[in-house]
Amino acid sequence: MIFFNKNPEHDKNFLEIQTKINFCYWIAHDIDHFYQASKDSLNTFEYTKLKNQLNEIFNIFESINITKSDISKNHKECLYALRNFTDSCLKDFDFINNPKFQDSESEEINLLNLLYAEKNFHKIYLHHLYPKEMEAYVLRSFSLFSKGGEMLVNLASELEFQNHDKIEKLSIDAIKSFRLARFEMERAIKEPNVIEYLLDELEIISDGLLSEKDSKEFIELNFDYLKLWKEYFLSFERYCMDIQEEGEDEACYEIFDFESKNCLSYINILAYKINMFYLKKMNINMPHLEIFSERIIKSPIDYIQNKRA
Repeated sequence: MIFFNKNPEHDKNFLEIQTKINFCYWIAHDIDHFYQASKDSLNTFEYTKLKNQLNEIFNIFESINITKSDISKNHKECLYALRNFTDSCLKDFDFINNPKFQDSESEEINLLNLLYAEKNFHKIYLHHLYPKEMEAYVLRSFSLFSKGGEMLVNLASELEFQNHDKIEKLSIDAIKSFRLARFEMERAIKEPNVIEYLLDELEIISDGLLSEKDSKEFIELNFDYLKLWKEYFLSFERYCMDIQEEGEDEACYEIFDFESKNCLSYINILAYKINMFYLKKMNINMPHLEIFSERIIKSPIDYIQNKRA
């Protein structure tokens, strides 16, 4: 962040709150991912476990106090932006009080509202990031991916009405957005300054005591995270190319659904590991929570066998 290294205590306080918010987001995202993939087969015990864990995360999120924290105005501006966006996401993930919409129109409106909240968050946060920081690359990539997501929503509507001219244009535009999102992740992976900025952050959470072991683990976790997002975006890119070439095809969608769900499961697991790394370095205790995404990862062999069955 541009405002780092002026007051070490403020920086560490900022990263503590940021990590707690991110931790809440990723645990709730993991629960939502598992619930949406498994809700038709959930038993009462599993449903209760999901509900209790989600409520625990909501309690942690509500306990986060930015107003009283000892940090600068710029630190607070970023944290409020992150909190507001995360709050919108947590409400969307709340399968207990906010079940997913049944009709496509309501679902589309909800998605557009989330995209609007994301745009506001990105605008504020990017203003405080160096252009060659990993997080800046990630947010720019997410913005491009969201544009592709909007086009994919519109594409689904046009497929329903078989409007071939619009299907062609939307497919091309969506492919371009997903490809640009992937390129942004590739640039982050190749950018040497990314490592320097990551180590600056590691130094803050380690109170200036860097070890070779921690540095290696921290860099590997973050670069694996970038690579997984690159693969995730590629699955959307390929799916839109299939639509452009073959139109709406059930087999193509099933392959896309398998690849994207698997990839997002791995992202959830890795995001949890990254946040736990931060929390442990800062000696912040969090309750032991299960990562449910591990349960829904399938191997290609399992997928083929299930299709044959």
